[in-house]
Amino acid sequence: MNKFNRVCIVGKYRSAEVQRPVSQIIDFLQGEGVDCMVDDMTAQQLPGIKVECGPVDDVVSRSDLVVVLGGDGTLLGLARTVAMHNVPLLGINLGRLGFLADISLNKMVASLRAVQRGEYITDDRAILEVSTDSEPETGIWALNDVSIGKGQSGSLIQMKVTIDGEFAYNLRSDGLVVSTPTGSTAYALSAGGPIIAPGVDCVLLVPVCPHSLSNRPIVIPGTSKIEIELIESIDARVHIDSHTHLNIREGGRLMIQVAAPTVRLVHSRGHDYFGTLREKLHWAGTMGS
Repeated sequence: MNKFNRVCIVGKYRSAEVQRPVSQIIDFLQGEGVDCMVDDMTAQQLPGIKVECGPVDDVVSRSDLVVVLGGDGTLLGLARTVAMHNVPLLGINLGRLGFLADISLNKMVASLRAVQRGEYITDDRAILEVSTDSEPETGIWALNDVSIGKGQSGSLIQMKVTIDGEFAYNLRSDGLVVSTPTGSTAYALSAGGPIIAPGVDCVLLVPVCPHSLSNRPIVIPGTSKIEIELIESIDARVHIDSHTHLNIREGGRLMIQVAAPTVRLVHSRGHDYFGTLREKLHWAGTMGS
């Protein structure tokens, strides 16, 4: 695999803890002859930094690799930008869980050294595209999930769910999560959905506290086109990767499908998906471990 010659580094917004590791990454990469860039927001946290800075969309578009320091939320916030420009993304964990940003701080430099030697694997993750009937031409991407939830009134939501033009079910609940396999370990998991391996071509629909206990999570093909019509609600909202939030009124419709681009994650060569699950979810070891 090729060495990355131009790397963009993005740190968690307004976090003082990114200063030292970002400086360490820049020192290491420059020692390897790599051109480094940081986005403007990260640069504000690094007084006196002597690398190229610019708007995040600009510096990402001109890089061969993006290194993000933060939690999974920080990585999710950057996912749309890297997908748009087809730039691979490597995550260093400063957060709590680290399913996506899976390289620890104490292994950061060693992992980057290995990556620069070509000792890495890539992992293409599907993303969802969501649009509304009020703005059908405006698609917003989600790496984890799109969820509809009740607002401050606390009133249940009633929805009509259609899949590939066929009526699927009516749902009366606190909400509904439409998730990628990547997002199956996030909100969907908390709502009782299954864990789905990232390479499975599918979409997951998980009701949140359904009024009828017979409404269960369902896994559908990744080629499916989902339409959700809001039948009854006072103040429902749509949450896209917890970064974009939309109001939706009664009679409003959401259209969701898998987008054409993907997010390409970079992992150390020894990355083990099931090992990550065992570690993060505190699964017990097995006789074979």
